[in-house]
Amino acid sequence: MNAGEFAPPSSPPPLLDDEQVIQLAESGFLPLDIPALAKANEDLFKLSNDYFAQSFTSKYAQYPQAEATELGYYYIPQEKEYLTFRHQSSMTSLDYSTSRFWSLASSFLYRVLCDLSIALSIPLPAWDPLLHGCLSMPSKRKLTTPTLLRLFNYFPNSGAAESHTDTGLLTLCIGTAAGLQVSSPASPSPAAKDGEWLDVSTRPTVLVGRTLQWLSSGRLKAGLHRVVANSGGRQSIVFALRPSLQTRYFDLAPFGEPTVVDLVGVWQEIRGSLFNVNAQMSIREGQKERMRANGLIEVEEGESKGGQSEEAGARVKTMDEEKEIGYG
Repeated sequence: MNAGEFAPPSSPPPLLDDEQVIQLAESGFLPLDIPALAKANEDLFKLSNDYFAQSFTSKYAQYPQAEATELGYYYIPQEKEYLTFRHQSSMTSLDYSTSRFWSLASSFLYRVLCDLSIALSIPLPAWDPLLHGCLSMPSKRKLTTPTLLRLFNYFPNSGAAESHTDTGLLTLCIGTAAGLQVSSPASPSPAAKDGEWLDVSTRPTVLVGRTLQWLSSGRLKAGLHRVVANSGGRQSIVFALRPSLQTRYFDLAPFGEPTVVDLVGVWQEIRGSLFNVNAQMSIREGQKERMRANGLIEVEEGESKGGQSEEAGARVKTMDEEKEIGYG
């Protein structure tokens, strides 16, 4: 018998079926059940609820805010509060549960990337430098990457997030109540018509980020989404898998572009083209004004502001349009 018959497969077995891959690529979002994460997210929600029930002083003392909105506890009056993890710290029960969820969620999203890679004929090793140090929670702050995990607590009747796309590769969102909505401009779901918002809060949802859209030359669409308020409030777990940046100069040949790019510069350009929906309102508005001045946000005629979570009429330019003004 030929020993080659027992050689290991070149890639993991498919996680998504063809229809799911197509929906994720074309719509930028995919709600699906993830049984392997059920116990981990149940445990994390319980500990998250206990944390947010504490006093403001206690919450801040345990996880002081750092790096603007990118680490620790952050509070936005009459909107939401959230806790961002990017590395291990005190290893409390909450830290331990977060670290465990990080490992499971990153493994799941890596499998999703593998399925997308097969569909797009991208060699799996092409992801290695992009994911270095991202697939488990770093043990100390100096080892952090842009990848993060956030626990959100949206306040009743007013907790929301404006419509936006995420900066990274893939994001996994899991919530406790209605509120997470995705834009469905060509959604295969019979529940949504073109251009409508579809609530996906009842299931874990994967979103494509702007970096993955850029790497795929637009073959994968970044998922536009928002959070709208409800009367009971809402908690959510958000794991954002972002590029590592530990390899600064990145070869795009496996992605079909025979060139080497400054990945740090690309990441900064992508972040600079979006406003931070998780910053204080005054900061967000200042960022949007600067973006308008630089031509990164266009206000369309005939539209007006409406709703608690969306700036209707504001459109972030597509990746192709950004390239025309020097992006990428």
